[in-house]
Amino acid sequence: MTAALPVETAAYSPRQREVLDVALRLLVEGGERALTTAGLARAANCSKESLYKWFGDRDGLLAAMITHQAAKVRTPAPARAAPDAAEFRELLAVFAEDLLTVLSGPTSLALNRLAIGQASGEGASSGRC
Repeated sequence: MTAALPVETAAYSPRQREVLDVALRLLVEGGERALTTAGLARAANCSKESLYKWFGDRDGLLAAMITHQAAKVRTPAPARAAPDAAEFRELLAVFAEDLLTVLSGPTSLALNRLAIGQASGEGASSGRC
């Protein structure tokens, strides 16, 4: 059996990943309205200035949240360069299980709702359907 490790979001420090976990939790628990800069700073025990420094604006924070959530899908490493059929099936099963768990979990559902809301809000404000 090969080890399956999560893909790390190397662009983010451990502290930033903690903040992203808090942001995702707030989104799941309270929806978009719960995800404010002040609320996130308070819940994550950091300053609003740190949030802006790390993630830029709201869109940057949302992009970071999506990247962080997607990184939870483990990418198994084969034991050798060319895995045989049995090892390949095992690698594929680990990946598929992680992918389904992440995609069907409450965090991804909350992110999808937020993205749909953002897209429909942008379409409405620009006059597009």
